Amino acid sequence: MGNRAQANVLRQLAILGPSTIGQLQAELDIGRPSLNRHLEALEDDGLIETDPPRGVRQGRDVTYAVQPRRIRSLARTYLDYVEGH
Repeated sequence: MGNRAQANVLRQLAILGPSTIGQLQAELDIGRPSLNRHLEALEDDGLIETDPPRGVRQGRDVTYAVQPRRIRSLARTYLDYVEGH
């Protein structure tokens, strides 16, 4: 998580629980286009999931949720790397 803005988005999602982009934008000091890019990147990395998933969103509100297992897995991998394992 070298991107501070994405880390902030992830943290806010963890605090709020499943949220829409409007709910996130109300809590974060970030423009909607940037927030969309960060959410897309986090989704691509498997750190968040969406409901409904990509491809079936047409005109529907999307809810974003953190994937804690994936985050824990990445954190363990990072710690193993730092510790030389």
